[in-house]
Amino acid sequence: MPTISISTREDENNRSMIQPPARTESGLTLRPISLGSLEVLRQLGNPLSSGNAELTNIDIGILTEFIWVHAAPLDEVMETVYNTPSQVKRKAAQFAMSISPAELRVITSALSADQASLQAASAIPQPDSTDSPNGHTPR
Repeated sequence: MPTISISTREDENNRSMIQPPARTESGLTLRPISLGSLEVLRQLGNPLSSGNAELTNIDIGILTEFIWVHAAPLDEVMETVYNTPSQVKRKAAQFAMSISPAELRVITSALSADQASLQAASAIPQPDSTDSPNGHTPR
């Protein structure tokens, strides 16, 4: 797993989580990436939870699941993922029936822009060089 300095990770996490929900041209509202949504994706085994997935060659089912987690009603997502996980793929596919290929390109572009945030959230934090617990502290 990649590593990242603590301050860089905090900056990336804060940037991605304070963004307002994004709206697509058709009115679809995508919630910002959050620790909660990353945990839900991790529970589902979705490779987009780590930011290491190659977005140019991503399976449509994985992308559909990601969009469903970020755009479907939150209660539906949580209920399905934790109580009836066998229904996730069906519900995600059903939700995606109204997403056009053009809109999918816009969503994928936005996801590419947020990939640094996904990678920062999943990397192992390392102390910044100035925050080292082993460094000398003048008195």
